[in-house]
Amino acid sequence: MNREAINYVKEAEARASQLRKDADEEIKQIERETAQEIEAIQSKLESELSDYRSEQEQQSSSKLEEEKAEMDESADREAERFEKAYQEKKDVLANRIAEEVVRRYGNR
Repeated sequence: MNREAINYVKEAEARASQLRKDADEEIKQIERETAQEIEAIQSKLESELSDYRSEQEQQSSSKLEEEKAEMDESADREAERFEKAYQEKKDVLANRIAEEVVRRYGNR
C-alpha cells in the first residue's frame, strides 16, 4: 500500500505539472491573441485617424478656397467702388477747373 501511495502522489504531481504546462501555454496563447487584437485595433485606429485628418484637411482647404473667393470678390467690388468714386471726383475737379478758368479768364 505504501507503494501505491507513492505512485498516486507521483501521478498527482505529474498531472499537476502537466496542468501547469497547459495553463502556461494557454496563457501564452491568450497573450498572443490579445497582442494581435491590440495590433489590429491600433492599425484600424491609425487608418481611421488618417482618414479623419485627410477629411479635415479637405474641408479646411475647401473652406479656405471659399473664403479666398469671397475676399477676392469683395476686393474687386471695393476696387470698382474706388474707381467709380475716383472718376466722379476727377470729373467734378475737371468741371471746377474749367469753371475757374472761365471765371478768371472769361470766354476770350
